[in-house]
Amino acid sequence: MTKLIHPELSYQVRGALLDVYNALGPLLPEEYYREALLLGLGRLGLTCQAEKSFEVYYDSQQVGLYYVDIWIEQGKLLLELKVAPAITPLHRAQALSYLKVTDADLALVVNYGASSLQDERLPNFLRDKQPVFEWQPQPVDSSLLYPDLVNQIQEACHRVHFTLGPGFLHQVYRWATMIELRRRGLSYDYIKQLPVTYQGQLLGHQAVRLIQVEGKILLATFALAGSAESPVEQLKARLRQLGLQLGLLANFYDTRLKLTPVRVK
Repeated sequence: MTKLIHPELSYQVRGALLDVYNALGPLLPEEYYREALLLGLGRLGLTCQAEKSFEVYYDSQQVGLYYVDIWIEQGKLLLELKVAPAITPLHRAQALSYLKVTDADLALVVNYGASSLQDERLPNFLRDKQPVFEWQPQPVDSSLLYPDLVNQIQEACHRVHFTLGPGFLHQVYRWATMIELRRRGLSYDYIKQLPVTYQGQLLGHQAVRLIQVEGKILLATFALAGSAESPVEQLKARLRQLGLQLGLLANFYDTRLKLTPVRVK
């Protein structure tokens, strides 16, 4: 029988979670639940901190920060708060990503968006596991340019997603991807901004945050929910501006990496 991690602490925390739900009800902005929980947990004598920051590393290099919703008893437990119709596989995957970064003992995913309180416990089993990334070359559409380079970029992005998991900001995946490209010996330019002109007149500069790989492929890395229609059109415009024909959109938002090729003539 599996031993329950921190059962007494979990019982206390769940009591506070229920009390907040009963007092406030569902579907309020997340910050209200966070502030109420800090009050409730504090009155129980528990040490807790909201939005505690942790450095995120990739290949031993810092690539950004992650902020815990509520950090309890010096890492015995972290709370990941949601206001959603239900707890989803993505929410669970994000919590596992955060356990990996923080090395907390236990994560509790809590949802205040349903008709009753929802919560799920996720113990940190990752400490004892060293998953191995395995890659099989993916089929590349014959109409695309540079199939070998496309596959190398695909592999690099998949390794980043495999290593970090979902749940971080765009820049975390961007910096990790550049580290992975360097590790593979691929050259790239990091384009932070591009000029905006009209009829030869400079209007200003637009932040773009794009990676031009081997001078051939424009890579956009981000973490966005929903449709990629807008990023596709934006990337087409950047490709034309730079005189390139092929781009890749790498969306790290979900449990599976989504790669979308973008072609212009």
